[in-house]
Amino acid sequence: MERIIKIGKTLRNNWKKSVLGAVVLYYGAATAKERYEINILMRAACKEAAKYGDALIPMDRNPTLITIILNPVANKRKAKKDFEKYCEPLLHLAGLQVDVIQTTSEGHAKEIVETLRGTEAIIVAGGDGTLSETVTGLLRRNDNANRFPLGVLPLGRTNSVGNTLFPRGDGVAKVKQLIEACMAIVENNTTWKNVMKIEPLNEETPSKPIYALNSMEWGAFRDTEAKKDKYWIYGPFREYASYVFNGYKNTLSWDCRGTIKYTPPCSGCSNCVVKQPEVKRKWTFFIPTKEAASETDLSSRVNPECAMESEMCFKTTDFIIQPQISDGVPSLNVGLAKNNYSYFEFVSEGWRRAQGDDNRSAVVQARTIELQPQEPKPDVVIAIDQEEFEVKPVKITILPNKVKFFCRPELKL
Repeated sequence: MERIIKIGKTLRNNWKKSVLGAVVLYYGAATAKERYEINILMRAACKEAAKYGDALIPMDRNPTLITIILNPVANKRKAKKDFEKYCEPLLHLAGLQVDVIQTTSEGHAKEIVETLRGTEAIIVAGGDGTLSETVTGLLRRNDNANRFPLGVLPLGRTNSVGNTLFPRGDGVAKVKQLIEACMAIVENNTTWKNVMKIEPLNEETPSKPIYALNSMEWGAFRDTEAKKDKYWIYGPFREYASYVFNGYKNTLSWDCRGTIKYTPPCSGCSNCVVKQPEVKRKWTFFIPTKEAASETDLSSRVNPECAMESEMCFKTTDFIIQPQISDGVPSLNVGLAKNNYSYFEFVSEGWRRAQGDDNRSAVVQARTIELQPQEPKPDVVIAIDQEEFEVKPVKITILPNKVKFFCRPELKL
């Protein structure tokens, strides 16, 4: 008893050291527990992947070749380390032939895919920016490269598509997400995703289109989100701090105004048919496989409302276009926020969005949209899949079931 009392007095007389020791002990125990759970997960995943690697393949068939496009600087340069630690071992154990290509600059992933030859699938190891570049490079080709699957290893700071294909999380849950993404590739579970095609208008020199999977955003909320990394000192609260310290600044895009011309959503008709030019190539893009994408002949369908065009003027602080499926029909959904926000309203709304409560509703559903912005200020940008571009007139078209992605079994089609 005396010993316990003595220990209690020592802790009371040195309470600062005691508190620090307790905190260190707590985080040390939590870290050790997390590492132990990760080791258990990886051990089970390696055993499962090895079963596929031990399976026999025909003598006339080489191991499946996949190309990994790795962004080594994604997620503050943690992407490469996480890939080598959690993803690469599973792919090798499964008997896949892995070719890793690291990007070296912005736009490099696009160039890699546009000239890639002799692979059976492309796997993107990075965030939304690397994925958007890869999809753009893939769909700019004229050799039906989109028939073959695209994998996502969500290793970036923002992983919108990866989080829809595989459950998101931190720590152990993040490793589990990466394991599920790898096993989807091994097990060949795939689903089709809609894509937005974005083409510039009113340009003397025609430029190539950009393809996006998530959103096209313009406004003060997007600008504030883009500044959150400046407040890294606030840790997990940096997004909230960004709204507090930027809600009163005139440098944000408070005045987003312009005109949109749009056509209604369509499930498919003769007007929607896009004829791909026939291109004869000496070498094919991918190694041939038995699986082919099924296509429906739409040339005989007639929908007189498909080409009907409507027009709407808008003025808002927040403009967003997202691909969605409404009543089974793919569409572009346009969301608009209020015209004016007070400082406290803006911060309050921003905090709600930071918590995942995004109450923006679609005011327009369309198949095609022509956006004509009205004289934006200099240096104003619009974000396409988190990548910044100059605000200018563009045409956006929804392309249903355009890209095939590896996914978890529940989403498999």
